[in-house]
Amino acid sequence: MTELDNMSVLVAREVSNEIILKFNEYATQLLTLKGGQRLPYISKKEVIKELDISDGTLTTWENNGLNRYKPSYKTSLIYYLIDDVCQFITLET
Repeated sequence: MTELDNMSVLVAREVSNEIILKFNEYATQLLTLKGGQRLPYISKKEVIKELDISDGTLTTWENNGLNRYKPSYKTSLIYYLIDDVCQFITLET
């Protein structure tokens, strides 16, 4: 691994840690607003907004293993388990 590769890994790890911290802050605020009852799911729209990613990025994540959940009734709504999203964006070294 070159020095540039090592630097890229360090920068990517720092960015992913910052995203996880911000996401956890969001989940905590959501918990507070809902009176202490945190739902384990987050909508696709909220994931895109909170993580500042594109729809295409989220689709790529799904193609690489992120599970999506849809209600059994006919709807276009898509949800993700918050813990799944947090685990998915954590880099492994």
